[in-house]
Amino acid sequence: MNNLYVPGCALMSYKPYLADKLIQFLETRYGRPESFYTCCFQKPDISPDTRILTPCVACMDVYEKRGYTVEFLLSDIARSNDFPFPDYGGMTMSIQDTCYARKRPDVHQAIRLLLERMNIRIVEPQATCSHSKCCGQTFYGKIDTSKVEDLMRKRANEMPCENVVVYCSSCIVSMMVGGKKPRYILDLLFNEETDMHRFTIDDWNRKLNLFKSKHNGEGEVFI
Repeated sequence: MNNLYVPGCALMSYKPYLADKLIQFLETRYGRPESFYTCCFQKPDISPDTRILTPCVACMDVYEKRGYTVEFLLSDIARSNDFPFPDYGGMTMSIQDTCYARKRPDVHQAIRLLLERMNIRIVEPQATCSHSKCCGQTFYGKIDTSKVEDLMRKRANEMPCENVVVYCSSCIVSMMVGGKKPRYILDLLFNEETDMHRFTIDDWNRKLNLFKSKHNGEGEVFI
Protein backbone atom coordinates (compact mmCIF):
# COMPACT_ATOMS: atom_id res chain seq x y z
CA MET A 1 0.00 0.00 0.00
CA ASN A 2 1.30 3.44 -0.98
CA ASN A 3 1.62 5.88 1.94
CA LEU A 4 0.75 9.54 1.46
CA TYR A 5 1.39 12.16 4.13
CA VAL A 6 -1.38 14.77 4.27
CA PRO A 7 -0.54 17.42 6.91
CA GLY A 8 -3.63 19.51 6.10
CA CYS A 9 -4.11 23.10 4.95
CA ALA A 10 -4.55 24.54 8.45
CA LEU A 11 -1.31 23.11 9.84
CA MET A 12 0.62 24.18 6.73
CA SER A 13 -0.85 27.67 7.03
CA TYR A 14 0.00 27.89 10.73
CA LYS A 15 3.44 26.28 11.26
CA PRO A 16 4.62 24.19 8.31
CA TYR A 17 7.80 23.26 10.15
CA LEU A 18 5.68 21.29 12.64
CA ALA A 19 4.47 19.23 9.69
CA ASP A 20 8.13 18.60 8.86
CA LYS A 21 8.86 17.50 12.43
CA LEU A 22 6.23 14.79 12.11
CA ILE A 23 8.19 13.28 9.21
CA GLN A 24 10.79 11.86 11.61
CA PHE A 25 8.05 10.03 13.50
CA LEU A 26 6.53 8.79 10.23
CA GLU A 27 9.81 7.38 8.95
CA THR A 28 10.15 5.03 11.91
CA ARG A 29 6.78 3.44 11.11
CA TYR A 30 5.99 3.90 7.45
CA GLY A 31 9.27 4.79 5.78
CA ARG A 32 9.68 8.15 4.05
CA PRO A 33 6.22 8.99 2.66
CA GLU A 34 5.36 11.41 -0.08
CA SER A 35 3.73 14.64 1.09
CA PHE A 36 0.47 15.82 -0.44
CA TYR A 37 -0.78 19.40 -0.05
CA THR A 38 -3.93 19.67 -2.17
CA CYS A 39 -6.96 20.45 0.02
CA CYS A 40 -9.11 17.40 0.74
CA PHE A 41 -12.28 19.41 0.02
CA GLN A 42 -11.17 19.78 -3.60
CA LYS A 43 -11.63 16.02 -4.04
CA PRO A 44 -8.13 15.30 -5.35
CA ASP A 45 -7.62 12.22 -7.49
CA ILE A 46 -5.67 9.76 -5.32
CA SER A 47 -5.17 6.06 -6.04
CA PRO A 48 -7.68 3.96 -4.06
CA ASP A 49 -4.88 1.73 -2.68
CA THR A 50 -3.29 4.72 -0.92
CA ARG A 51 -3.04 4.92 2.86
CA ILE A 52 -3.52 8.50 4.08
CA LEU A 53 -1.32 9.54 7.02
CA THR A 54 -2.59 12.72 8.65
CA PRO A 55 -2.70 14.69 11.92
CA CYS A 56 -5.79 16.57 10.65
CA VAL A 57 -9.20 15.40 11.89
CA ALA A 58 -10.98 17.08 8.97
CA CYS A 59 -8.75 15.31 6.42
CA MET A 60 -9.24 12.02 8.24
CA ASP A 61 -13.01 12.42 8.16
CA VAL A 62 -13.14 13.43 4.50
CA TYR A 63 -10.85 10.66 3.22
CA GLU A 64 -12.46 7.91 5.30
CA LYS A 65 -15.85 8.86 3.88
CA ARG A 66 -14.34 8.41 0.40
CA GLY A 67 -13.25 4.88 1.29
CA TYR A 68 -9.53 5.43 1.91
CA THR A 69 -7.51 3.74 4.62
CA VAL A 70 -6.50 6.53 7.01
CA GLU A 71 -4.02 6.54 9.88
CA PHE A 72 -4.61 9.36 12.37
CA LEU A 73 -1.07 10.25 13.36
CA LEU A 74 -2.02 11.66 16.76
CA SER A 75 -3.42 8.25 17.71
CA ASP A 76 -0.15 6.66 16.59
CA ILE A 77 1.84 9.09 18.73
CA ALA A 78 -0.44 8.52 21.72
CA ARG A 79 0.32 4.79 21.57
CA SER A 80 4.02 5.30 20.89
CA ASN A 81 6.68 3.94 23.23
CA ASP A 82 9.48 6.08 21.82
CA PHE A 83 8.02 9.57 21.30
CA PRO A 84 9.82 12.11 23.55
CA PHE A 85 6.76 13.46 25.38
CA PRO A 86 7.44 16.72 27.23
CA ASP A 87 6.33 16.93 30.87
CA TYR A 88 4.07 19.88 31.72
CA GLY A 89 4.11 19.15 35.43
CA GLY A 90 0.40 18.60 35.93
CA MET A 91 -0.72 21.90 34.36
CA THR A 92 -4.48 22.35 34.29
CA MET A 93 -6.12 23.06 30.93
CA SER A 94 -9.54 22.88 29.31
CA ILE A 95 -10.12 21.45 25.84
CA GLN A 96 -12.05 22.47 22.74
CA ASP A 97 -13.02 19.44 20.63
CA THR A 98 -13.21 20.22 16.93
CA CYS A 99 -16.52 19.82 15.10
CA TYR A 100 -15.00 17.12 12.86
CA ALA A 101 -14.40 14.92 15.90
CA ARG A 102 -17.93 15.20 17.26
CA LYS A 103 -18.78 11.63 16.23
CA ARG A 104 -15.26 10.30 16.79
CA PRO A 105 -14.81 8.93 20.33
CA ASP A 106 -11.54 7.39 19.13
CA VAL A 107 -10.20 10.90 18.48
CA HIS A 108 -11.42 12.18 21.85
CA GLN A 109 -9.64 9.29 23.56
CA ALA A 110 -6.42 9.75 21.58
CA ILE A 111 -6.17 13.46 22.35
CA ARG A 112 -6.80 12.92 26.05
CA LEU A 113 -4.25 10.10 26.16
CA LEU A 114 -1.70 12.45 24.59
CA LEU A 115 -2.41 15.04 27.27
CA GLU A 116 -2.11 12.41 30.00
CA ARG A 117 1.26 11.34 28.62
CA MET A 118 2.40 14.97 28.73
CA ASN A 119 1.26 15.26 32.36
CA ILE A 120 -1.52 17.76 31.59
CA ARG A 121 -4.69 17.65 33.69
CA ILE A 122 -7.88 18.40 31.77
CA VAL A 123 -10.89 20.22 33.20
CA GLU A 124 -13.64 19.56 30.68
CA PRO A 125 -16.16 22.24 29.69
CA GLN A 126 -19.81 21.31 30.14
CA ALA A 127 -20.24 20.76 26.38
CA THR A 128 -17.41 18.46 25.38
CA CYS A 129 -16.50 15.43 23.22
CA SER A 130 -19.62 14.39 21.25
CA HIS A 131 -21.51 17.39 22.65
CA SER A 132 -18.79 19.94 21.91
CA LYS A 133 -19.90 23.24 20.39
CA CYS A 134 -18.46 24.80 17.25
CA CYS A 135 -15.75 27.38 17.98
CA GLY A 136 -17.38 29.72 15.41
CA GLN A 137 -14.98 29.26 12.49
CA THR A 138 -17.45 27.27 10.36
CA PHE A 139 -19.68 30.34 10.20
CA TYR A 140 -16.95 32.52 8.69
CA GLY A 141 -18.05 33.92 5.33
CA LYS A 142 -21.67 32.96 6.00
CA ILE A 143 -22.51 35.67 8.54
CA ASP A 144 -20.94 38.99 9.50
CA THR A 145 -17.44 38.64 10.92
CA SER A 146 -18.49 40.53 14.06
CA LYS A 147 -21.12 37.86 14.71
CA VAL A 148 -18.55 35.10 14.15
CA GLU A 149 -16.33 36.75 16.75
CA ASP A 150 -19.29 36.89 19.14
CA LEU A 151 -19.72 33.13 18.73
CA MET A 152 -16.01 32.62 19.37
CA ARG A 153 -16.15 34.67 22.55
CA LYS A 154 -19.25 32.81 23.71
CA ARG A 155 -17.58 29.42 23.24
CA ALA A 156 -14.31 30.53 24.80
CA ASN A 157 -16.18 31.83 27.85
CA GLU A 158 -17.47 28.29 28.45
CA MET A 159 -13.95 27.04 29.08
CA PRO A 160 -13.19 26.57 32.80
CA CYS A 161 -9.44 27.26 32.41
CA GLU A 162 -7.42 30.05 30.85
CA ASN A 163 -5.29 27.54 28.91
CA VAL A 164 -7.35 25.68 26.31
CA VAL A 165 -6.08 22.70 24.33
CA VAL A 166 -7.13 22.69 20.67
CA TYR A 167 -6.33 20.22 17.91
CA CYS A 168 -7.69 22.24 15.00
CA SER A 169 -5.58 25.20 13.89
CA SER A 170 -8.65 27.36 13.29
CA CYS A 171 -9.71 26.80 16.90
CA ILE A 172 -6.48 28.60 17.90
CA VAL A 173 -7.85 31.85 16.49
CA SER A 174 -11.26 31.27 18.05
CA MET A 175 -9.92 30.79 21.57
CA MET A 176 -7.58 33.75 21.11
CA VAL A 177 -10.46 36.00 19.99
CA GLY A 178 -12.35 34.81 23.05
CA GLY A 179 -9.57 35.92 25.38
CA LYS A 180 -8.25 32.47 26.27
CA LYS A 181 -4.73 31.10 25.85
CA PRO A 182 -4.95 28.44 23.15
CA ARG A 183 -2.52 25.49 23.36
CA TYR A 184 -2.34 23.70 20.02
CA ILE A 185 -1.74 19.97 20.42
CA LEU A 186 1.29 19.83 18.09
CA ASP A 187 2.82 22.85 19.82
CA LEU A 188 2.42 20.99 23.10
CA LEU A 189 3.97 17.81 21.69
CA PHE A 190 7.00 19.66 20.35
CA ASN A 191 7.27 22.05 23.32
CA GLU A 192 6.36 25.14 21.29
CA GLU A 193 4.39 28.26 22.18
CA THR A 194 1.02 28.72 20.48
CA ASP A 195 0.75 32.26 19.16
CA MET A 196 -1.57 33.72 16.54
CA HIS A 197 -1.93 37.18 18.06
CA ARG A 198 -0.64 38.69 14.83
CA PHE A 199 -3.75 37.35 13.05
CA THR A 200 -7.30 38.66 13.02
CA ILE A 201 -9.97 36.18 11.96
CA ASP A 202 -9.89 37.76 8.48
CA ASP A 203 -6.08 37.45 8.34
CA TRP A 204 -6.26 33.77 9.24
CA ASN A 205 -8.88 32.91 6.64
CA ARG A 206 -6.99 34.83 3.95
CA LYS A 207 -3.89 32.82 4.83
CA LEU A 208 -5.81 29.57 4.63
CA ASN A 209 -7.33 30.45 1.27
CA LEU A 210 -3.97 31.56 -0.09
CA PHE A 211 -2.41 28.21 0.77
CA LYS A 212 -5.32 26.34 -0.81
CA SER A 213 -5.11 28.42 -3.99
CA LYS A 214 -1.38 27.73 -4.31
CA HIS A 215 -1.88 23.99 -3.91
CA ASN A 216 -4.98 23.26 -5.92
CA GLY A 217 -3.61 21.00 -8.63
CA GLU A 218 -4.79 17.41 -8.84
CA GLY A 219 -2.12 14.99 -7.76
CA GLU A 220 0.20 17.66 -6.43
CA VAL A 221 2.78 15.57 -4.60
CA PHE A 222 6.06 16.64 -3.01
CA ILE A 223 8.89 14.33 -1.96
